[in-house]
Amino acid sequence: MRIKRITLYSVPIDVGMELTRYVASQSINPALDVLVVKIETDGGLIGWGEVSSAPPYYLPELSAGAREGIRHVAPVVLGRDPRQIAPILKDISGALRGHGNAKTALEMALWDLAAKAHDLPLIDLWGGRVSESLPVLSVIRIGTRERTIAAFEAERKKGYSRFQIKVGAGEVHEDIHTIRMVEELAFPHERLWYDSNRGWLVDDAIRVIKALRELSPMIENPCESYEECRTVAQRTGVRIMLDEVIDSPRRFLQGVEDQIIDVASLKTSCIGGIEATRQAMQLANMLGIPVRIEDYYGSGILLACVTHLGHTLPRNLVFGLYDYVSDDLPIVKNPLPVVNGEIRLPHDCGPGLGVEINEAILGEPVAILGPA
Repeated sequence: MRIKRITLYSVPIDVGMELTRYVASQSINPALDVLVVKIETDGGLIGWGEVSSAPPYYLPELSAGAREGIRHVAPVVLGRDPRQIAPILKDISGALRGHGNAKTALEMALWDLAAKAHDLPLIDLWGGRVSESLPVLSVIRIGTRERTIAAFEAERKKGYSRFQIKVGAGEVHEDIHTIRMVEELAFPHERLWYDSNRGWLVDDAIRVIKALRELSPMIENPCESYEECRTVAQRTGVRIMLDEVIDSPRRFLQGVEDQIIDVASLKTSCIGGIEATRQAMQLANMLGIPVRIEDYYGSGILLACVTHLGHTLPRNLVFGLYDYVSDDLPIVKNPLPVVNGEIRLPHDCGPGLGVEINEAILGEPVAILGPA
């Protein structure tokens, strides 16, 4: 059994412009897409992966970079036995530094294919499930007091108990007011955190934390750089949720050693791909650090992958997954459902990721690597 072809598809998406401070400052609104990767063997098996690269004003990557990264490493993938995935991944890593968006999509498809080649669900190829179900987070966008309360209540009625509240688009005193308002609405069993999308200065973050010290809110990645977040933690005595600044498993470990991380958000593209995510998850399991497992955006393919990943950890270490399923992006015919704010990987999910792809909406390939 050999890998004979890699096909790339580009599916346009529109995720809106709600990245707090970035909305006001962006000068170019780039077209975004979901890059879908299809890997075929000479025996007829198919593996699927995807990535949606963040806008380049938000993260240092381009959608085109994912495509070109996969083109670059295709020669070390084509012709290989998909069951021998470890040496393939080693050669990819040796041939391509960085390019976490390319590695996310390609490694996802390779793992899907490897599990199918062994006729196993991916969770079983990774050693079996530890959790039976996992919490899913809900994002509350920036809005007026009335809109925030209405959105919060609407998501709570759906069964969600984990909420990311967007802040950072206005003045610091407005963020303080929003956080205080939401904290007063929260139930004891709910987990809430406040994401400025790296929009605060060190001074801003310290002002917010000190003004709300009695509430002790969790703050997500308050500042642009890891070093600035570390300064905030050191000067306020709080540990925070780090997100995009975790750009490698080594950085995750540094955050633990610097006593910054209360929770880690592991974005597969930021940290370096699926394998880098799994390495950070192993560290999190060893060190008792809860994690979110996600990427910038995606569809039911990504949701299936992060759900398989999450089920390899104890439930108390999975702070939340994100629901990428959208009626506007029906790439997967059988997406995993979110029920009462929880997602569960079925025991009969089938081999690989367990997803059935709606190839009719993928359109014409943007690249065919290997014989057509």
